Amino acid sequence: MARALILFAALVPAVCNPAAQCGESLPAGVDPATGFRMERYRAPVPDVLPGGAVVHGDDVARLAADDAVVLIDVYPPKGAGPDPLDGTWRNSEARENIAGSIWLPEVGRGYLEPELEAYFRRNLQRIASENPGEPLLFYCTADCWQAWNAARRAILWGYGRVLWYPEGTDGWRDEGRALAPAEPVNFLGSDNE
Repeated sequence: MARALILFAALVPAVCNPAAQCGESLPAGVDPATGFRMERYRAPVPDVLPGGAVVHGDDVARLAADDAVVLIDVYPPKGAGPDPLDGTWRNSEARENIAGSIWLPEVGRGYLEPELEAYFRRNLQRIASENPGEPLLFYCTADCWQAWNAARRAILWGYGRVLWYPEGTDGWRDEGRALAPAEPVNFLGSDNE
């Protein structure tokens, strides 16, 4: 764990109050009024995450091997969304992600409907309380702005140790690393059901 904290400190040299945005400029493609990418989520992504750190495959593998990070997949599934009666996600295709990840679908949109925002907030609070002190690492697929948006939103909500893996499952697979079958967290509950 100590080695992972040193790695995290090296990746995030200085983090300021995210609400103040430290006078940082936002990357091209981000809506200046909201601070999020609002459309065309599958497009080239920036190489910066204001208030957080960008990590790549070897860093992610080290952190995951040390159990020193919480992996959060925000991939938006294809399908009908969550069932309003029982909260299960109605996906039309299987998803594989990095083993040990928590899959929170759709939380990387630029605008979150109130129910989706509550789902994201509730699960982030649970995750942070179950893993105190561990960085939250957000990812999706390559060229997926939803992971950037979710990471940025977590920073703005006051989560101070946020990482973003822009290559996501595509980069993980392309580097010869294994993916595992994934199930999204139930929309109505706080645990996979």
